[in-house]
Amino acid sequence: MIDATVSHVGMSEILDNEPCTPPPGSLSKEQGLALLTRLVTDDAFRTLFEQRPISALLEIGVPMALIATLRDTCITPRKLAEEDTLLATRHRLATDMDYSALAFLLPTLKY
Repeated sequence: MIDATVSHVGMSEILDNEPCTPPPGSLSKEQGLALLTRLVTDDAFRTLFEQRPISALLEIGVPMALIATLRDTCITPRKLAEEDTLLATRHRLATDMDYSALAFLLPTLKY
C-alpha cells in the first residue's frame, strides 16, 4: 500500500522566527509556491525534480547558496506524491502560510 504523507513544522518552531520569515534552510513562500506550481503543472519539471532536485531548484531560481543549506533529504532524488496531494499542499501554503512547504517537507511516497 502506498501512503502519501507530509510532515509539518510545529508551531513552536515557527514562533521562534520573525513573522513571514521561513525557518533556516527553507525556501521562501514565493519559492515554495513556484516549486509546487511547477510540480503540479509541468510534467517534465516534475520528472526533473524527482530525478535531479538540485537542477530543478536552480531552474526555478533558487540560489545555490540556499540549496546548500537544505537537508540532504530535501535534495535526494525520490518519487513524489500524487499531483492532488501536492496541489493541496500548495493551496495550504498560499492560503494559510503553511510552513511545511517552506521547510521543504514535500509529500513523498512511503512504501
